[in-house]
Amino acid sequence: MTEGESAVDHGGKREGIRFNVLGALECWAGGRRLPLGGTKAERVMGFLLLSHNRSVPVARLVEAVWDSEPPSTAAHQIRKTVSALRRSLPGGTEILHTDGAGYRAVVSADQLDLKEFEELLHTAAEANSAGRATEAGAGLRAALDVWRGPVLDGLDGEAIGTAANVLVEMRLAAVEQYARLRMRTGRLDDLATYLRQYVDAHPLRESLRELLMTVLYRTGRHADALEEYAAVRHLLAEELGADPSPQLAKLHEAILRQSPELADGPPAAPPVEPAAPKPVAARCTLPYDLPDFTGRQDVVRRILTALADGRRFIMIDGMGGSGKTALAVHVAKLLAERYPDGQLFLDLHGFTPGHAPLQPLDALDLLLRSLGIASDRIPEGLSERRALWRSVTANQRLLVVLDNVRDCAQVQPLLLSAENSATIVTSRTRLVEIDGAEWCSVGSLSMEDSMELLSKVLGDERDDVESRTLLAGMCAGLPLALRIASARLRNRPQWTVRYLVDRMRSEARTLTELRVGERSVAASLQLSYRAMSEPQRAAFRMLGWHPGADFDVFSAAALFGTDALEAETILEELLDVNLLEQHTMGRYTLHDLVRWFARDLRGSGPADRHRAGVQQLLDHYLLTLERACDLIFPGRARHPVPLPEGSVVPGLDSESDALSWLDKEYPALRDAAQLAYDVGLDLHAAYLPRGLAFYLNLRGWWTEFRDVELLAVRAARRLDDPLLLRISLTNLAMALWKVGDIRGSLTELDEALALAEQAAEVPGVAACLSRIGMCYSSLGQYTRALDTLRRALDLHRRLGCRREEAEALANIASALNCLGRYTEAADAAALAVRLDRLLGERDHEIYALTELAVAHLGTGRPDLALFRLSVIEGGPDGLCQPGTAGLMLAYRAETLQRLGRSPEADACTARALALMEVSGAIRRAEIGNVLGRVHRRRHDYAAALKLHRSAYRHSAAMDLRVEMARAQAGVAATADAMGDAATAKAAREAAHELFAGLGVPAECRWPD
Repeated sequence: MTEGESAVDHGGKREGIRFNVLGALECWAGGRRLPLGGTKAERVMGFLLLSHNRSVPVARLVEAVWDSEPPSTAAHQIRKTVSALRRSLPGGTEILHTDGAGYRAVVSADQLDLKEFEELLHTAAEANSAGRATEAGAGLRAALDVWRGPVLDGLDGEAIGTAANVLVEMRLAAVEQYARLRMRTGRLDDLATYLRQYVDAHPLRESLRELLMTVLYRTGRHADALEEYAAVRHLLAEELGADPSPQLAKLHEAILRQSPELADGPPAAPPVEPAAPKPVAARCTLPYDLPDFTGRQDVVRRILTALADGRRFIMIDGMGGSGKTALAVHVAKLLAERYPDGQLFLDLHGFTPGHAPLQPLDALDLLLRSLGIASDRIPEGLSERRALWRSVTANQRLLVVLDNVRDCAQVQPLLLSAENSATIVTSRTRLVEIDGAEWCSVGSLSMEDSMELLSKVLGDERDDVESRTLLAGMCAGLPLALRIASARLRNRPQWTVRYLVDRMRSEARTLTELRVGERSVAASLQLSYRAMSEPQRAAFRMLGWHPGADFDVFSAAALFGTDALEAETILEELLDVNLLEQHTMGRYTLHDLVRWFARDLRGSGPADRHRAGVQQLLDHYLLTLERACDLIFPGRARHPVPLPEGSVVPGLDSESDALSWLDKEYPALRDAAQLAYDVGLDLHAAYLPRGLAFYLNLRGWWTEFRDVELLAVRAARRLDDPLLLRISLTNLAMALWKVGDIRGSLTELDEALALAEQAAEVPGVAACLSRIGMCYSSLGQYTRALDTLRRALDLHRRLGCRREEAEALANIASALNCLGRYTEAADAAALAVRLDRLLGERDHEIYALTELAVAHLGTGRPDLALFRLSVIEGGPDGLCQPGTAGLMLAYRAETLQRLGRSPEADACTARALALMEVSGAIRRAEIGNVLGRVHRRRHDYAAALKLHRSAYRHSAAMDLRVEMARAQAGVAATADAMGDAATAKAAREAAHELFAGLGVPAECRWPD
């Protein structure tokens, strides 16, 4: 209600605006029902209300309206629909908020039946925790009475269905809790009738059927209770081909025996000093062990060893759906003979939807009853019950499994004290406070175990191995996800595994598909999320924005807006509740399905906080990337681009530190650039790829180099920043050259040069000319290349750009070597080497040394060439591109071979071949031709022909004419040695024509 509105009833609805979603969608105001404007408007409004007070991205609203087949104008139609709803609803602008890239419905419990239901559930849970069972039951009944029918009745669709399923689960859990409270207080009148409506609506839910059978039995309707069992057994067989659960079968057996356990007598007054009555014969209340239990053998062995060594408490923790309960039960079944006095199982409902965690007082009551202690012997107080529990079990050899524990306080009073007994505890939280325990964290299944589980459930004949591998990968090793996916396939025999995989292809669809019946991965994760404190939830939502699959404390601190110590505390808290994983010290990761869940939530909360956090993270990455590049590439050009202020990663003080950081953070940095573009932070989107260009060039990842620079160009154009656009075009041109698109590179450089000249940006003009000259050289246009490179060299020298000067000199040396002008080439290369060494530019130095060695080989000085190629002890290292390193090693192999040092030459050849496979297209062709000559000289003609012909194919695809000519010359020389005169003649003629066109002197054309 807004201020000044009255609050009177009209058919159970308050005056002012009121929405109902627990049934057909309704909107009431001023005592009358308002139309919302058609099905599309109802779907949008309904979905926003289901996510009340949380931001919903426009993309999710599109799914809610059109499922998987939206029109091209879907996003625009959503915005128009929201605008129309704001106009038609009283106070619509106060209810429907724009939140980032989505919308948020802001309502109170007075305005929405769903929120009223949630608050009544919370109140009932508090009453139950305080021991006020009657009040709790009344609160649950009031909450359930809010429902009028199925969620958003009449509005179907997958997105709405997914959201509705969570609420249905909450409703049914509340029904079951309400029934248990009524049974506990002895009020059974009309309870069977009340339960009947829910059993009829959910006939396969065995827990509801169990409650109904118990109530029928206790009200004297034994035959009706048995008929219920017969009905559900028939239904399960028909629908699922399964039998009732062991728990339901046990209840059926107890009814047949008219077991005293089913009686519900009033509790007697507790004894003043609890005695220690002897329990009845050994009992086993363990659930059934999964017949297809798979994997976890290392954990099983660890638990068995710990118990054999005298450990009495086993704490199993893991994220929701990781199979903790199945593991605990499996181990308990293996250990049954070791604990002959009983094996007990108790679900403490620490993370059960709509079910308050079982309090220690109630848990002890159930445990004592399970040992046959009569209700009139069980005292009322917690300390008295705990004393009785310890007394009863003191001389017993018991195994107790306490499942689904919320925290240490809930389980501490239940732990067995007897030395010959053991307790296995499962929890989503790491219960490290339990002294003397063995802690076992359960993670994802390996791919091998995931495939084995799918085979056990589906059979080996179901679809191909590739499809099952893809499905296992999408389930990311989470047992719950694997079992849900398998159940969907078993229940739909007409589906193939590939069909389900295709349905799960997108991140947004994966969690939607991983649900069957009442089980859902998203619902399981939602329980862990809701159990956290609000600061933890806020941090978890922020992690949904992090682009990295794994990340360190410093990037998290930037995202959270905290210092590193506080960020580490937050991350460790999330680690303790198993929503984070830590595979290596100092780095954290989100399980794939958890990351998708977090991304689904990231629109919740204040939009300005999200944007601020994302910008802080991008600032951190940009500044730290700049620092890393300064260390590894100290001579690189500087540009007057306004960078953000901030801090960088501590300890980033050397080349090796910087390279290690880049190796770890590269995937996150790449995706951070895309994130920056997506959220409109175009400076970051354009400038992050610049730093990445240096790293990707070093690593030889040319395709990714090209892709990030294409993104940078788009961002710079959108930003309308000529300098950033020129830088981005120049880097894109280099990436295209690396992948062999030389003419595409020239196209980008022409635009970049025009921008630089228009802005009178002399460093940009020089940089573009250097790269244009290099492209001309690659195309064999050596006169034009040398002229352009020398113009660039003059500009670099005037500007004092030593790194660019060295690069231009090395490229001049390369062109001169191709023309056979070896003395001039040696002079240019030697000067480039001196500059690179002064600057600490390792990769450029190795390239310049290689060109210097080629010049020495051309003048007949292999000894001097080897000296140049051996200056760097041990050869190229991690600070060198694979193509640069491969070319150096290939020429070293050829030089060693000429000097008669064949064993050393063979070792270099093997290393060069390995690097050739990961080199760029141009270097691959160059290395192939050199190694072709090496193989011919050692009489391995087949390998020589293969290398030269491969080099020709790569060169021809790029119009790299000098390497085409060298490849044909190599084929001719090899064919001559093999006695194949026809092949030799044809190749020699092709080589001669190519060399002549390039202006290469005759004495420089043929292999010796």
